[in-house]
Amino acid sequence: MKLCIDPGHGGYDSGAVGNGLQEKDLTLDICLKLKSILEYNGINIILTRAGDYAPEYQNNLNGDLSARVKIAEAAQVDLFLSVHINAGGGTGVEVLISGTGGRAETAANKVLPYLVQAGGWANRGVKTQNVFVLRETSMPAILTENGFIDQVKDTANLKDPNFRQSLAVAHAKGICDYFGVQYKEPVSNTEQSTPNVMYRVILDGVQAMALSSQESAITTVKEAVNRGQSTKGIVQRTSDGVNVFEYVAPLAAQKTSIMGVETITVEQCRQFLIKNNPSAPDIVPFYKSNGELLGIRWGYAVAQMILETGYLKFGGDVKADQNNFVGIGAIGGGAPGASFSSQEEGVLAHLEHLFAYASIEPLPNGIPKVDPRFNLVKRGSCPNWEDLNENWAVPGLKYGEDIVKIYDEIAKEQISSNTGETSLLKKIYQQIADYFKGVS
Repeated sequence: MKLCIDPGHGGYDSGAVGNGLQEKDLTLDICLKLKSILEYNGINIILTRAGDYAPEYQNNLNGDLSARVKIAEAAQVDLFLSVHINAGGGTGVEVLISGTGGRAETAANKVLPYLVQAGGWANRGVKTQNVFVLRETSMPAILTENGFIDQVKDTANLKDPNFRQSLAVAHAKGICDYFGVQYKEPVSNTEQSTPNVMYRVILDGVQAMALSSQESAITTVKEAVNRGQSTKGIVQRTSDGVNVFEYVAPLAAQKTSIMGVETITVEQCRQFLIKNNPSAPDIVPFYKSNGELLGIRWGYAVAQMILETGYLKFGGDVKADQNNFVGIGAIGGGAPGASFSSQEEGVLAHLEHLFAYASIEPLPNGIPKVDPRFNLVKRGSCPNWEDLNENWAVPGLKYGEDIVKIYDEIAKEQISSNTGETSLLKKIYQQIADYFKGVS
């Protein structure tokens, strides 16, 4: 018997939010509790994520649902369970399936009564919906909606760890019924309170300590991972060796630094840009030369320029002749923002604005300050591209992630053998043209 448990949402996708709670945090806690209970009952568990995100889809948020399905398919599980919290008004619990008459409906009808009983909620029934993870899985799949995060009474319950434990137990009892397993309570409250039951804190596979309180052990694991002391932490119960909690470095720790050495080439950037705008001016070399002087990963700056200008097609408040490639000073409402005397000065202003966000150091000697808003930035406040969310752009909830995605596409560019020759000929032609322009 093998079950894939999918804690709904995760990473930068918080899911539903309300009353100070995020769906992704609640579903993860319920599912980690559920995992340990079902493993105690002899059911093999696969998790789509054991922390705030799964490595398989941390940088591909648009494809995270298919990645979750792939995890289940690769493990050849017998049942797929996705756990969620509802929103949008109402109360109660429901279970979703993709179609009636199959084993998914059987599983849903096994789980739902236990959830209704555990939450004291209204029974919203088993419903069919065209949900990706239900539709695309080859095995039976169900999705539970456990209360409403924007309903005060529901969230009052969901905030309580003991209530979430009761939801985990309710899921476990329904799953055990579905698999024909006699449900066993892992550890009674009395056993948990005895000195003989301890909780190992295991960091990157090495036991660091053992604590008498499960909650203290969980807190210790989270703090160690969030501080960067380890990449993965486990809380393991000593009485039976069951892992009651697992935690990996959250996505926030997997950010992309603005400062650093660039690895992609000018030709890759040029080729990607020209594919999308054949008449784009050749400003990429300015990004490379000035980016290297400032110590900025200039390829990402090219990606940001592409995002801001639509492949240098512009079309918004900022016009092409302003040489303003990231909308510096363009705050909406028709405000065109700053203008620069040349393309290179505009590129330098862009890179200086990034430098102001990413570093507290002064500009290197010999580099003039051309960014008019350099001193308006809180220096060092955004060392990573993802930190620019809601800072450079408003609302800009995934602004940094969008830049990284474009960069990843640029990095895939394969330069053909004649590209360098064509580029060299273009340079020679330009030099000849410039010479005769000077003569005339």
